[in-house]
Formats: sequence, structure tokens, C-alpha cells
Amino acid sequence: MSFELNDFQKDVVEACRVKPVVIDFWAPWCGPCKQLGPVIEKLAGEAKGRWKLVKVNTDRHPELATQFNVRGIPSVKMVYEGEIIAEFTGAKPEPMIRNWLNENLPDSAGEETGWEESVNEKLAAGDRKAALKSAEKHAKDADDALSAKLAMLHLPGSIKKAEKWIENIDEKLKFEIEIESLNTVRHLDKVNRGEIRLNGSDITSTYQKAVQDLFDKKFEEALEGFIQCLQVDRTIDEDGPRKACIAIFQMLGDVHPLTQRYRRIFSMSLY
Repeated sequence: MSFELNDFQKDVVEACRVKPVVIDFWAPWCGPCKQLGPVIEKLAGEAKGRWKLVKVNTDRHPELATQFNVRGIPSVKMVYEGEIIAEFTGAKPEPMIRNWLNENLPDSAGEETGWEESVNEKLAAGDRKAALKSAEKHAKDADDALSAKLAMLHLPGSIKKAEKWIENIDEKLKFEIEIESLNTVRHLDKVNRGEIRLNGSDITSTYQKAVQDLFDKKFEEALEGFIQCLQVDRTIDEDGPRKACIAIFQMLGDVHPLTQRYRRIFSMSLY
């Protein structure tokens, strides 16, 4: 499981509105970081969704280290509802980190609703059809979060149904990534149908094949193709490979095995 930062807006800003986000600022050359990393990753794996771990490589993201006033690494900060509510610096043993978490995690934070638990269980097993069925059982009283999830689960095949669920969202600013993902799928659907012609290049055929794989719901093949395009020429189709990967991760969900496997590869391909 990868905890590396992928998208700051989604991974931290939006996520911390729902549950605490624990940010581990580290660097590859930092010895204490290597001691702390496996411990905090283990605890995150045991958290069962109560809090989220995001690891920020300060060599890659010095602006975030400055923004969070990081003066030494490893530096760990807990963010919830837009505020830093706890922090510590240096490598600490597992019992001390457990105590720190227990003392600072809000009592009600990160509690999943009934639909989230059942849907995430199916997605973690890689079964989107079962996840959609679980989500639809709660559709009658869907809130914004469930509406967004239903929209993503209907993609890429049922764009019309996804559009209706997006329209059902009241606070659309909180779900900008889902809305942008829908827009990306709309565009890729036109590419797939031949309604949009791409400029010829060595990587165009790979891109078009990835688009076809996406609509055939061959998500792994699609990710492989889009990431290959990203590594060769990310400008194709106006940054199409990057947008397509983000849309696929939204469709699959954070806990899906393919998201877990490819998000880090995707992140590394951006640099």
C-alpha cells in the first residue's frame, strides 16, 4: 500500500474535512525517517479508515514543508477540518506514536457510514459491480458523498447516470475532482467514438488503445497505457494521460487494488 502524496487538494485539503490526515514529512536521505516510516505505515494500515496517512517527500515538495513550517524531519502533523491539531518531530517508538494518536484523534473522526463500509469492502476486493449494488441500496437517501460515489461507480459505461448523480450534489465545490473526472470521461468517450481526432505522434496509438481499454473496463491495461503516454509525452490530448489516470483512480476508489498499485507509479511518472 502506498501512502505517497498524489494530489494535495484531494489527499489533504479535502480528505481532512472527513477524517484526520496524518502527514509524514520525510526525505530519502534521512535516517530517522527510515525508522519512523514503517512504524507509522503499519499503524495507518491498522487504523481501518479512522485516519489517513499521507507521506510528503520534502525533496519533491519543499513548498509544502515551508507551508507547514517544517523545521526538521521526520516531522508528523495531524490535520483535521483545515487545522493542524497535533504534531511531533523525530523518530518515536511505536508505543509513543500509538499514545499520540489516541490522545489527539477526535472521538467521532473518521467513522464510516453504513454505505461507506460496505462499498469500500467491495472495492478493496476489486469488485466494482458489487460495490455499485451496495451503494444503490442506500441511493434513496443519498447525501452528497454517496451521490459522488454513485457517479464514479457508474463510469465509464453509464455517463448519463453519472451526470444525474453529480447534479444531485448540493455542495459541488467539495467534489471538484469527481466532477472533473466526469468531464474527462465525457471527453474520452468522444475520442473513443472518433468524434475527436488527435494529432499524430508515436504515442497516439498507445493513447487511443488506452482509451478503448478504459471503455472496455480493462482498467489495468488502461492505466498501463496512460502511464506509458505520460512518461513519453504528457501533452498529448492536452494533458490527457494525467487527467485520464486521475479519473480512473476516482472511478476505482482509494482502496481498490489497482489504485493502490498504480497511484505511486503515476505519481513518480509526473516528475
